[in-house]
Amino acid sequence: MHSDASALPDMDTDGSRSVSAQELAKFIKISNEWWDPMGPFKYLHTMNRPRIQFIREIMSDLFRQPSDNIRWMAGHTAVDVGCGGGLASESLARLGLSVLGIDAAAENVAMARIHMKSDPLFSSGDRLKYMQTTAEQLVASSEDRFDAVVSLEVIEHVNDPVEFCKSLMDLAKPGALVVLSTMNRTALSYLVDIVVPEYLMRSVPQGTHEHSKFIVPDELRLIFRSLGAEPLDTRGLILDPLNNQCHLVPSDLGLLRNIGVQANYISAFRKSS
Repeated sequence: MHSDASALPDMDTDGSRSVSAQELAKFIKISNEWWDPMGPFKYLHTMNRPRIQFIREIMSDLFRQPSDNIRWMAGHTAVDVGCGGGLASESLARLGLSVLGIDAAAENVAMARIHMKSDPLFSSGDRLKYMQTTAEQLVASSEDRFDAVVSLEVIEHVNDPVEFCKSLMDLAKPGALVVLSTMNRTALSYLVDIVVPEYLMRSVPQGTHEHSKFIVPDELRLIFRSLGAEPLDTRGLILDPLNNQCHLVPSDLGLLRNIGVQANYISAFRKSS
Protein backbone atom coordinates (compact mmCIF):
# COMPACT_ATOMS: atom_id res chain seq x y z
CA MET A 1 0.00 0.00 0.00
CA HIS A 2 1.35 3.41 -1.02
CA SER A 3 1.50 6.25 1.50
CA ASP A 4 1.01 9.07 -1.05
CA ALA A 5 -2.11 8.70 -3.18
CA SER A 6 -1.14 11.52 -5.53
CA ALA A 7 2.06 9.67 -6.49
CA LEU A 8 0.19 6.57 -7.65
CA PRO A 9 -0.15 5.86 -11.39
CA ASP A 10 -3.51 5.86 -13.14
CA MET A 11 -5.38 2.59 -12.65
CA ASP A 12 -7.45 0.28 -14.83
CA THR A 13 -11.00 0.86 -13.55
CA ASP A 14 -12.83 -1.55 -15.85
CA GLY A 15 -13.26 -4.23 -13.18
CA SER A 16 -14.14 -1.87 -10.35
CA ARG A 17 -17.28 -2.90 -8.44
CA SER A 18 -18.81 0.56 -8.27
CA VAL A 19 -18.36 1.40 -11.96
CA SER A 20 -21.21 0.85 -14.37
CA ALA A 21 -19.75 0.53 -17.86
CA GLN A 22 -23.03 1.74 -19.33
CA GLU A 23 -23.08 4.85 -17.13
CA LEU A 24 -19.38 5.55 -17.76
CA ALA A 25 -19.88 5.41 -21.52
CA LYS A 26 -22.42 8.24 -21.32
CA PHE A 27 -19.81 10.61 -19.91
CA ILE A 28 -16.90 9.41 -22.02
CA LYS A 29 -18.94 10.31 -25.11
CA ILE A 30 -19.18 13.97 -24.07
CA SER A 31 -15.96 14.27 -22.03
CA ASN A 32 -14.48 16.96 -24.30
CA GLU A 33 -17.35 19.30 -23.37
CA TRP A 34 -16.80 19.50 -19.62
CA TRP A 35 -15.69 23.14 -19.64
CA ASP A 36 -18.32 24.45 -22.04
CA PRO A 37 -20.70 26.41 -19.74
CA MET A 38 -23.49 26.14 -22.32
CA GLY A 39 -22.87 22.48 -23.21
CA PRO A 40 -24.24 19.21 -21.76
CA PHE A 41 -22.69 20.01 -18.36
CA LYS A 42 -24.32 23.44 -18.23
CA TYR A 43 -26.29 22.72 -15.06
CA LEU A 44 -23.21 21.42 -13.25
CA HIS A 45 -21.54 24.75 -14.01
CA THR A 46 -24.66 26.50 -12.68
CA MET A 47 -24.74 24.42 -9.50
CA ASN A 48 -21.01 24.62 -8.82
CA ARG A 49 -20.99 27.92 -6.94
CA PRO A 50 -23.74 27.02 -4.40
CA ARG A 51 -22.27 23.54 -3.95
CA ILE A 52 -18.85 25.02 -3.11
CA GLN A 53 -20.51 27.60 -0.87
CA PHE A 54 -22.18 24.77 1.07
CA ILE A 55 -18.90 22.84 1.43
CA ARG A 56 -17.08 25.97 2.58
CA GLU A 57 -19.72 26.73 5.23
CA ILE A 58 -19.92 23.16 6.52
CA MET A 59 -16.12 22.76 6.69
CA SER A 60 -15.82 26.05 8.55
CA ASP A 61 -18.40 24.91 11.11
CA LEU A 62 -16.83 21.47 11.46
CA PHE A 63 -13.32 22.80 12.00
CA ARG A 64 -14.60 25.77 14.03
CA GLN A 65 -13.11 28.35 11.72
CA PRO A 66 -14.56 31.56 10.24
CA SER A 67 -16.28 31.02 6.89
CA ASP A 68 -15.35 34.52 5.68
CA ASN A 69 -11.62 33.79 5.92
CA ILE A 70 -10.37 30.71 4.10
CA ARG A 71 -6.68 30.95 4.90
CA TRP A 72 -7.10 28.21 7.50
CA MET A 73 -7.95 25.71 4.73
CA ALA A 74 -4.35 25.64 3.54
CA GLY A 75 -2.85 22.38 4.73
CA HIS A 76 -6.18 20.56 4.73
CA THR A 77 -6.88 17.89 2.13
CA ALA A 78 -9.85 16.89 0.00
CA VAL A 79 -10.61 14.17 -2.52
CA ASP A 80 -13.21 14.77 -5.24
CA VAL A 81 -14.61 11.36 -6.15
CA GLY A 82 -16.02 11.23 -9.69
CA CYS A 83 -14.42 14.58 -10.49
CA GLY A 84 -15.28 14.55 -14.19
CA GLY A 85 -13.52 17.42 -15.93
CA GLY A 86 -12.56 19.04 -12.64
CA LEU A 87 -15.26 21.68 -12.12
CA ALA A 88 -15.50 21.19 -8.36
CA SER A 89 -11.88 20.09 -7.92
CA GLU A 90 -10.55 23.40 -9.22
CA SER A 91 -12.99 25.39 -7.08
CA LEU A 92 -12.04 23.44 -3.95
CA ALA A 93 -8.35 23.98 -4.68
CA ARG A 94 -8.95 27.72 -5.03
CA LEU A 95 -10.24 27.70 -1.45
CA GLY A 96 -6.74 26.62 -0.42
CA LEU A 97 -7.34 22.90 -0.01
CA SER A 98 -4.89 20.35 -1.38
CA VAL A 99 -7.17 18.43 -3.73
CA LEU A 100 -6.95 15.05 -5.41
CA GLY A 101 -9.56 14.59 -8.14
CA ILE A 102 -10.29 11.00 -9.13
CA ASP A 103 -12.48 9.58 -11.89
CA ALA A 104 -13.02 6.17 -13.45
CA ALA A 105 -12.86 7.57 -17.00
CA ALA A 106 -9.44 8.29 -18.49
CA GLU A 107 -11.05 10.79 -20.85
CA ASN A 108 -12.44 12.85 -17.97
CA VAL A 109 -9.09 12.86 -16.16
CA ALA A 110 -7.30 13.91 -19.34
CA MET A 111 -9.69 16.86 -19.81
CA ALA A 112 -9.27 17.88 -16.16
CA ARG A 113 -5.48 17.83 -16.47
CA ILE A 114 -5.58 19.90 -19.66
CA HIS A 115 -7.79 22.56 -18.12
CA MET A 116 -5.72 22.67 -14.93
CA LYS A 117 -2.65 23.62 -16.97
CA SER A 118 -4.40 26.76 -18.22
CA ASP A 119 -4.38 28.24 -14.69
CA PRO A 120 -1.02 29.44 -13.28
CA LEU A 121 -2.36 28.81 -9.76
CA PHE A 122 -2.01 25.08 -10.36
CA SER A 123 1.32 25.16 -12.22
CA SER A 124 3.30 23.74 -9.30
CA GLY A 125 1.10 20.66 -9.12
CA ASP A 126 1.04 20.81 -5.31
CA ARG A 127 -2.48 22.15 -4.82
CA LEU A 128 -4.37 20.04 -7.38
CA LYS A 129 -3.72 16.60 -8.86
CA TYR A 130 -5.80 14.13 -10.83
CA MET A 131 -5.80 10.37 -11.06
CA GLN A 132 -7.78 7.74 -12.92
CA THR A 133 -9.08 5.40 -10.23
CA THR A 134 -12.20 4.64 -8.22
CA ALA A 135 -12.88 5.24 -4.55
CA GLU A 136 -12.52 1.59 -3.59
CA GLN A 137 -9.29 1.25 -5.59
CA LEU A 138 -7.84 4.28 -3.84
CA VAL A 139 -8.79 2.88 -0.43
CA ALA A 140 -7.00 -0.39 -1.26
CA SER A 141 -3.89 1.17 -2.81
CA SER A 142 -3.12 4.15 -0.60
CA GLU A 143 -2.88 4.96 3.11
CA ASP A 144 -3.89 8.58 2.47
CA ARG A 145 -7.06 9.73 4.16
CA PHE A 146 -8.67 13.14 3.70
CA ASP A 147 -10.16 15.99 5.73
CA ALA A 148 -13.01 16.25 3.22
CA VAL A 149 -14.42 13.63 0.85
CA VAL A 150 -16.62 15.11 -1.85
CA SER A 151 -18.73 13.34 -4.49
CA LEU A 152 -21.10 15.51 -6.52
CA GLU A 153 -23.76 14.11 -8.87
CA VAL A 154 -22.08 10.70 -8.89
CA ILE A 155 -23.96 8.31 -6.60
CA GLU A 156 -26.95 8.12 -8.98
CA HIS A 157 -24.63 6.55 -11.58
CA VAL A 158 -22.93 3.81 -9.51
CA ASN A 159 -23.79 0.11 -9.31
CA ASP A 160 -24.09 -0.18 -5.53
CA PRO A 161 -24.79 3.05 -3.59
CA VAL A 162 -24.15 1.46 -0.18
CA GLU A 163 -20.74 0.08 -1.15
CA PHE A 164 -19.91 3.39 -2.81
CA CYS A 165 -20.73 5.31 0.38
CA LYS A 166 -18.62 2.86 2.39
CA SER A 167 -15.65 3.63 0.15
CA LEU A 168 -16.21 7.36 0.66
CA MET A 169 -16.23 6.82 4.42
CA ASP A 170 -13.06 4.73 4.21
CA LEU A 171 -11.30 7.63 2.45
CA ALA A 172 -12.20 10.06 5.26
CA LYS A 173 -10.07 10.72 8.30
CA PRO A 174 -11.75 10.22 11.68
CA GLY A 175 -13.96 13.24 12.29
CA ALA A 176 -13.74 14.29 8.63
CA LEU A 177 -16.43 15.69 6.36
CA VAL A 178 -18.19 13.67 3.64
CA VAL A 179 -20.37 15.60 1.16
CA LEU A 180 -22.61 14.28 -1.60
CA SER A 181 -25.01 16.00 -3.97
CA THR A 182 -27.57 14.10 -6.00
CA MET A 183 -31.26 14.01 -6.98
CA ASN A 184 -34.33 13.11 -4.95
CA ARG A 185 -36.64 10.42 -6.36
CA THR A 186 -39.78 12.49 -6.82
CA ALA A 187 -42.14 13.55 -9.57
CA LEU A 188 -40.55 17.00 -9.53
CA SER A 189 -37.04 15.59 -10.03
CA TYR A 190 -38.28 13.55 -12.98
CA LEU A 191 -39.55 16.77 -14.54
CA VAL A 192 -36.61 19.02 -13.56
CA ASP A 193 -33.71 16.61 -14.06
CA ILE A 194 -34.92 14.42 -16.92
CA VAL A 195 -37.88 15.75 -18.91
CA VAL A 196 -36.80 19.40 -19.15
CA PRO A 197 -33.03 19.06 -19.80
CA GLU A 198 -33.09 15.82 -21.80
CA TYR A 199 -36.29 16.07 -23.83
CA LEU A 200 -37.55 19.67 -23.88
CA MET A 201 -34.40 21.79 -23.84
CA ARG A 202 -32.18 18.98 -25.18
CA SER A 203 -29.25 20.46 -23.30
CA VAL A 204 -28.34 17.06 -21.82
CA PRO A 205 -28.12 13.82 -23.86
CA GLN A 206 -31.21 11.64 -23.54
CA GLY A 207 -30.70 8.72 -21.18
CA THR A 208 -28.12 10.51 -19.01
CA HIS A 209 -30.22 9.87 -15.89
CA GLU A 210 -32.43 7.04 -14.68
CA HIS A 211 -35.10 8.15 -12.24
CA SER A 212 -35.08 4.81 -10.43
CA LYS A 213 -31.44 5.46 -9.39
CA PHE A 214 -32.22 8.76 -7.70
CA ILE A 215 -31.94 8.65 -3.90
CA VAL A 216 -34.32 10.07 -1.31
CA PRO A 217 -32.50 12.18 1.35
CA ASP A 218 -33.76 9.94 4.15
CA GLU A 219 -32.34 6.91 2.32
CA LEU A 220 -28.95 8.61 2.07
CA ARG A 221 -29.01 9.50 5.77
CA LEU A 222 -29.90 5.90 6.63
CA ILE A 223 -26.95 4.60 4.61
CA PHE A 224 -24.47 6.91 6.32
CA ARG A 225 -25.89 6.32 9.79
CA SER A 226 -25.43 2.58 9.20
CA LEU A 227 -21.78 3.32 8.38
CA GLY A 228 -21.30 5.24 11.62
CA ALA A 229 -21.58 8.79 10.27
CA GLU A 230 -23.45 11.72 11.76
CA PRO A 231 -25.73 13.68 9.39
CA LEU A 232 -24.85 17.38 9.59
CA ASP A 233 -27.02 19.21 7.07
CA THR A 234 -29.06 18.77 3.90
CA ARG A 235 -30.08 21.63 1.63
CA GLY A 236 -31.83 21.97 -1.67
CA LEU A 237 -30.26 23.13 -4.92
CA ILE A 238 -33.04 24.92 -6.77
CA LEU A 239 -32.31 25.33 -10.48
CA ASP A 240 -33.68 28.30 -12.41
CA PRO A 241 -33.03 27.27 -16.04
CA LEU A 242 -34.53 30.43 -17.52
CA ASN A 243 -31.98 32.64 -15.72
CA ASN A 244 -29.27 29.96 -15.56
CA GLN A 245 -29.04 30.25 -11.77
CA CYS A 246 -29.04 27.86 -8.82
CA HIS A 247 -30.11 28.71 -5.29
CA LEU A 248 -29.09 26.97 -2.06
CA VAL A 249 -32.18 26.64 0.15
CA PRO A 250 -33.08 24.97 3.48
CA SER A 251 -34.53 21.47 3.38
CA ASP A 252 -37.60 22.51 5.33
CA LEU A 253 -39.53 25.74 4.78
CA GLY A 254 -41.79 26.44 7.75
CA LEU A 255 -44.11 23.49 8.27
CA LEU A 256 -43.33 22.10 4.82
CA ARG A 257 -40.83 19.33 5.52
CA ASN A 258 -38.38 18.46 2.72
CA ILE A 259 -40.00 20.97 0.36
CA GLY A 260 -36.60 22.43 -0.51
CA VAL A 261 -35.08 19.07 -1.50
CA GLN A 262 -37.73 17.79 -3.89
CA ALA A 263 -35.30 17.75 -6.81
CA ASN A 264 -31.54 18.39 -6.41
CA TYR A 265 -29.94 18.45 -2.97
CA ILE A 266 -26.61 18.35 -1.17
CA SER A 267 -25.90 16.54 2.12
CA ALA A 268 -23.03 16.60 4.60
CA PHE A 269 -21.96 13.91 7.08
CA ARG A 270 -19.27 13.65 9.74
CA LYS A 271 -17.29 10.47 10.16
CA SER A 272 -17.03 9.43 13.79
CA SER A 273 -13.73 10.26 15.50
